[in-house]
Amino acid sequence: MTLLMPTCAEVVGLLTEYEEGALGPLGWLGLKLHLSLCPPCRAFLDSFERTPDLLRKLWPEPPAPAAERALGGALAALRQGRIPRGPVHHPEDEAWSALEPGGDPFKALLLRVHLGHCDSCRSQHPAGEAIPATGPSGGDALGLLRPHLPPEDHWRWTRRGLGGAHVAQLLRDPATGATLNLARMPGGMSMPLHGHGGSELSLVLSGTLQDGPAHLGPGDWLACGAGQQHGPTAGPGAECWALLRIEGGIRFAGWRRILGAVG
Repeated sequence: MTLLMPTCAEVVGLLTEYEEGALGPLGWLGLKLHLSLCPPCRAFLDSFERTPDLLRKLWPEPPAPAAERALGGALAALRQGRIPRGPVHHPEDEAWSALEPGGDPFKALLLRVHLGHCDSCRSQHPAGEAIPATGPSGGDALGLLRPHLPPEDHWRWTRRGLGGAHVAQLLRDPATGATLNLARMPGGMSMPLHGHGGSELSLVLSGTLQDGPAHLGPGDWLACGAGQQHGPTAGPGAECWALLRIEGGIRFAGWRRILGAVG
């Protein structure tokens, strides 16, 4: 940066303050001077100003309260120089009804594990329902969860077509056909592209998982709708363990479709 005029890199950092009218007189003058001499930065500012309108057209409905709370907390932490800790992907508002009497037992179990990781959700939902979070390794992640699962010798592991991942079916709900599953993925491994006959709920127990644009860590919740295809990848290094509620089994894309529905 010169005495008055910022560099291109510095302009990017000043645009939010500029749009909010928070720049001081020297900063405003320096930014205006730079923009008058720099066509690429003028083009960047134009796209920056058009982004909110484009987002409003894509999502005309207001965001859900849970999304607003999560975003507000993350922005506050960033402004204060803190890195947000704990889950950043939370259950949808309607999912919490599973904790009520007669609710879906598999979904309720995932919610209870999420509550064990998430301070903000415990402040809004029954903390007594939480299954406390444990250490970062897969074995530790299962420690306090085991009493809520059938004995390990009843788990039915599937490896067929999973490219190195293991999925154990733990329970099946005869009323809905949904299954409760435990997935174990080696670090850096990608699950083959697949979809489901119904919805899939994922709750990460340990390690990290990249599923499309979502980067998931312990306690994070992700819902995939029927027919939606994805191929999540475990983060490098440690194994990723996840608890899954699956409807309609796993249905592979490509040549693996000859295997039929798995689980």
